[in-house]
Amino acid sequence: MRLLQTEADITRYWRAVRETLEVPSAQLSFLAIDERGVAQPQLTTIDGLPTTPQQHVVDDIVDVLAAVNHQLVPRGSVAVLWTRPGRGPMRPEESTWLRLLDDELRRRGVTAWPPHYANEAYLRVVLADDLAA
Repeated sequence: MRLLQTEADITRYWRAVRETLEVPSAQLSFLAIDERGVAQPQLTTIDGLPTTPQQHVVDDIVDVLAAVNHQLVPRGSVAVLWTRPGRGPMRPEESTWLRLLDDELRRRGVTAWPPHYANEAYLRVVLADDLAA
């Protein structure tokens, strides 16, 4: 049983997961965590996301995240990781993706950890300043 009760726990989890992921294109991975901090066994990854965020795609992704949260871990939370191939800092369109996802999750009442961002060079927590429009 893997406990994810702090931001540092989630960062360590994503670091371990990232080593096993093949990243041919931009992708979003997510995980449900119950109210005790127990990570659910199912990790879901959505590949082939468009470079520029599209609201209908964001809405579809959040539909899935909201259903998972409300049905599987109703008093729990979700954690998300945006990953892309290559190196370099987070790109403006990636920040926009994460901001739109974060805003929509909040609007729908889904408890979510701060998102994480990774590429071939590093993995990090995405701060509120990174999500500012």
